[in-house]
Amino acid sequence: MMDPITPDRIYPEAAQARAQRRTVRNVAWNYAGYAFQIAINIALTSYIVRKVSVVEYGLFVFVISLSATLYLLDMGISSVLVQAYVEALTYHGRERLNDLLSTTFLSLIALGAVGVIIFCGIAAWLPGPFNIPHVYLHEASAIFIVAALVIQVGLPSMAIEHVYQASHRFDRTNQIQLVTSTVRGVLSVLVLAAGYGIVALAVIQLIATLLKLVLLVASLPATVPGAHLNLTRFRRVLLRPLVGLRKWALLSNISAYLVDMLVWIILGSLGSMGEAALFGLAGKPPKQLWNLVDKGANVTLPLLSKSAAENDFVQLRQIYLRTQKLIFGLVLPFVVLGCVFARPLIEVWAGRRYAGAALVMQWLLIGAFSQAIAYSSDLLLYSCGEVKKAAKISLWSSAVSVMSALLLVSHYGAAGLAAGMAISQLILNGGWFTLTACRLAGVSLSILLRALFGGLAWPLALLAVELLLLRHFWSHLSAVWLVILAFAGGLAYIALWGFRTALPLYRNRTGATA
Repeated sequence: MMDPITPDRIYPEAAQARAQRRTVRNVAWNYAGYAFQIAINIALTSYIVRKVSVVEYGLFVFVISLSATLYLLDMGISSVLVQAYVEALTYHGRERLNDLLSTTFLSLIALGAVGVIIFCGIAAWLPGPFNIPHVYLHEASAIFIVAALVIQVGLPSMAIEHVYQASHRFDRTNQIQLVTSTVRGVLSVLVLAAGYGIVALAVIQLIATLLKLVLLVASLPATVPGAHLNLTRFRRVLLRPLVGLRKWALLSNISAYLVDMLVWIILGSLGSMGEAALFGLAGKPPKQLWNLVDKGANVTLPLLSKSAAENDFVQLRQIYLRTQKLIFGLVLPFVVLGCVFARPLIEVWAGRRYAGAALVMQWLLIGAFSQAIAYSSDLLLYSCGEVKKAAKISLWSSAVSVMSALLLVSHYGAAGLAAGMAISQLILNGGWFTLTACRLAGVSLSILLRALFGGLAWPLALLAVELLLLRHFWSHLSAVWLVILAFAGGLAYIALWGFRTALPLYRNRTGATA
């Protein structure tokens, strides 16, 4: 059967221009939401660490971080949903989309219930293998249960949010995120100011997650015309096409979450809640760096999936090279400045009692850089259906990271743990993923390197001059001024980089491949 003749096929250049404008709009919304969310998170963390003890903060971060591994219970379904939704919209229409949405929503609710049971069992077993002070056992049990309920609500939310992404409605998802982040920040400050503790903070997270789910469901019909959630439309047969890809996506998710799980189990069992507090605080800036990449680059997944489905490898290469170029240039100053100014940043942000988190943060930033470099390569593999390859790379990277971390943790504590993970991820994630994606897209390594460094000469020179000047006057400046000047230097780099790299890419979005 011949493919239907559509306006996009008749006017491919106009369709490409519309897709590029839509991508730019989505990126702008993602970064607007990200900027607001990071401001809330930075301010809220600074407030929390000053209102609770180091041990209490360590316990809170330990349980919340450990509970995040329960997202493994999605069984890899969420990793392939965008592609499945795009295919349903492109070839089968809204009815298939609604059936698939309802089926995955109900499936994720059932899988989330398993997580609640698991964490309720852990709560009853405490302290178990964890070094939780006896005086905090009651709070720990309550937080474990609340954290499991957060995952129970968060899992089905992903089924709906991915429909928005498949329909390129990142604006609405970010608007919803703005509302829920504001609610979480305001309520957290209020409960701490009223004298409540870390259990109340966990309950606030549950409230914010419930609000997000409600808003996603309520906004769906108006945001994605014809889309709606119907809890009576479970179609088991629609899960079968996902199984082949899902099992490898699950392995990829396991490799990512397993590292996090083992890290927190090691810290909670062999270390202390104080050490967990340092690691948790140090991990926040690298996590925000990852969010910075994710918010901008994830809008390319529907575009990559569409190009792969239509066998348009020229467009596929263009999107991949542009995405890699933008990620590399944008992330680089955050990693460099974050590593150089780690200690004054921690002291200004959280106080001197958390100064030990600076070295941990430096290594975690290096690890985050490797993950950022691998991000667009991972998207390319998923969009081309090479989930098996992506999963194998992730599994090997995770295994080596854990082994390296275990070799160093006994001598260097949390910093050794972070160093072992960072070095392994830089070599395997940054290298292996990139080489595999280049072969798949038909891009040589020399072309990729030219794309990455093209337009970066002046921004890199500016960054080097800034660092030399700040290091020269380091001893004469307070920690606050060091952070302010480092922040100003980063903004200057971003402005110059945007003028020489991001803006030309936008203007030439229908032209050159790099």
